[in-house]
Amino acid sequence: MLKSRKHIELHGRTIIEKLQVIPPLRQSPVFQDEACFLFFSEGGSEIAAPSEKVHIHEHEGVLLKCGTYFADLFANGRSGQCEVCVIHFFPDILQDIFKGEVPYFVKENKNTHYTQRIAKKDVFEHFIESLDFYFEQPELVNQEILYLKIKELILLLLHTDAADSIIELYSHLFTPQKASITEVIETHLFSQVTLEQLASLASLSLSSFKREFKKHFKETPAQFIRNRRLQKAKDLLVHSSLSISEISFQVGYEDSSYFSRLFSSNFMLSPSEFRKSKQKLPTSSY
Repeated sequence: MLKSRKHIELHGRTIIEKLQVIPPLRQSPVFQDEACFLFFSEGGSEIAAPSEKVHIHEHEGVLLKCGTYFADLFANGRSGQCEVCVIHFFPDILQDIFKGEVPYFVKENKNTHYTQRIAKKDVFEHFIESLDFYFEQPELVNQEILYLKIKELILLLLHTDAADSIIELYSHLFTPQKASITEVIETHLFSQVTLEQLASLASLSLSSFKREFKKHFKETPAQFIRNRRLQKAKDLLVHSSLSISEISFQVGYEDSSYFSRLFSSNFMLSPSEFRKSKQKLPTSSY
């Protein structure tokens, strides 16, 4: 649930915003022609990109290139809420700000990463806190001030331990690459992601995704995902001491009762019966 939203616009586009939400909440942002930096002052998020997943903790940030994402927000244990500040990067604004000073921002690059996690740094907390003044005094905000704040953030990012990765990421922020169906499936096979969301991450309609998937894997997405998940469940039942509910969650099913019914219908044994059948009998001492 969205608790509050403050935002600063420039020429009709939101440049900076601060959101307070009450999790659990799944957001489905699509950054079609922009990149952005997210910083979590409270709570955090698990973000699913087309070919990767990243877990962002409290007081950490993440740089996202343009593309489709799914973000599950989680709360701070004390306040019960999540607070995130989002700074949007538009190509024309970066061009205006740097005027060719940082040419590698727009050079083509073959790097395929969608995200870059920024570990906890006090300097970013101070930067985010500095924005509060402008949220409280929006009448003082103008283009020059916004450009200075965006440039400040970018220069701070370039002085982190991940500077090389950030330079590579920035070099293709605005040239999104379409992830293959195989990449999307392998990345999110055991995640709480629907077929519609998988199709979106692959930049396909649901019907096209199903058609292309069956052409490539020779079975429907639902069949493929179910078979791979149940096979992993069998391995975990034999080789781990995890509970049935923990295994259910690890292979992508939140409802352990549904998982048990599905497992039983496929293998004619419940998960607990299967585990028991695979346990070695004690060796006789006689």
